[in-house]
Amino acid sequence: MPRDKAPQIKKPDTYDALVDKGMSKEKAARISNAQAAGTIDHRSKKLDERTKVDLLAEAKRNWN
Repeated sequence: MPRDKAPQIKKPDTYDALVDKGMSKEKAARISNAQAAGTIDHRSKKLDERTKVDLLAEAKRNWN
């Protein structure tokens, strides 16, 4: 079944910058739309910087 309308990019400037850096269009769209929705946490730590206890606690919170 065809879609009635095309997907929308919520932050076109971010999308264009990511595509210019070589990212795929799909991934750039997901990132730019997530930023527009406020669902990306820029204060998070990298996985290498987290302890096993922290990772397990986060997994338990996200599971429920």
